[in-house]
Amino acid sequence: MVTARKSSFVIILISICLVGCVQNVRPYSIADAGFYTPSKVIYATNRNITGKQNLNTFYGSKRSELQFGIATVAIPKNYPKAHSASFVHWNVAIKRNPEKYLAVTNIEPIKAEQFKANLFPDLTSNEKSLFFIHGYNVSFEKAARLAAKMNYDLDLPGPAIMFSWPSEENTAQYAIDEVNLAWAQYDIDQTLIQILGQADNQQIILIAHSLGNRAMIQSMITVLNDHPAFRQSIAGLVMAAPDIDSEIFKRDFLPKLIEINIPISLYTSDRDLALIASNKLHGYARAGEGGSDLIVVPGIDTIDTTFAESELLGHEYISQGEHTIADIYQWLLDGKLPSQRNNLIEMKHANGIYWQIQPHP
Repeated sequence: MVTARKSSFVIILISICLVGCVQNVRPYSIADAGFYTPSKVIYATNRNITGKQNLNTFYGSKRSELQFGIATVAIPKNYPKAHSASFVHWNVAIKRNPEKYLAVTNIEPIKAEQFKANLFPDLTSNEKSLFFIHGYNVSFEKAARLAAKMNYDLDLPGPAIMFSWPSEENTAQYAIDEVNLAWAQYDIDQTLIQILGQADNQQIILIAHSLGNRAMIQSMITVLNDHPAFRQSIAGLVMAAPDIDSEIFKRDFLPKLIEINIPISLYTSDRDLALIASNKLHGYARAGEGGSDLIVVPGIDTIDTTFAESELLGHEYISQGEHTIADIYQWLLDGKLPSQRNNLIEMKHANGIYWQIQPHP
């Protein structure tokens, strides 16, 4: 296993560098002739506006004041739900034809009051909305596609909501991403306050991926401590592949998360090459790793996705794997317990029970 992980570490560095060093080109801007459906992503960001017309570089990687807007993502007609897109088409620099691939077709900055007004348009009581925070090495454009895709896969009625912090979009700048995410924390807290404050009878699905879990978890703890009534507006928290020091997570975050008393699931994998690389970089296990580092505690459902579908690096199973997406749907949309969900089997651990996704042949 150790040898395999060392080999995997080399593979991930080569693979991610190929992705991280390229610059996306502008998607096609063909007119909507029924070939795709425009999907709205309501966003908050503290990235800088570059002044470039290219939609993929409209927002940069530098810090700025908190801003709001609406991004439009084209979803091709008859695009399959929970589709695992080609690694190349999802990540590498290509022209994304919205007739075939998810593509950002418009970005419209708006004022703060318009942000609030657009959060839950025409939603009825108890309908669910998505709030997403992305991880390391993610551009604004990719974050918008991720949010739109998960919103589409979960068949949610309203627009997706996301916060995009100033990631450097460069594999070699992990340390800067860590600092920038910490710097963005205050704005993320204020955004979550606005979202939950406007939710009224709506239910918010909170999804964080990788490094973004640090901000989502801290924001939840801070905001719900100051506004305990907001708890009723949270449908559940999805912690996907959290890139957090495992010991810090268990000591500093888990007790507070359990005390909040909302539905929480921790999605992990023993084949996540990005977290294996982070483990090597930091010298300590990450909260989203599986195997001997798996975290199992009462009050949180641990879901092992090691055998679930994912992309090349095994890190984006939350958006690029039909098995994990289907599990989240059954949990948060169908209201099923782990014991009632398809493809989950009960597993024993020294600290209790966890669940493993076992795809049917």
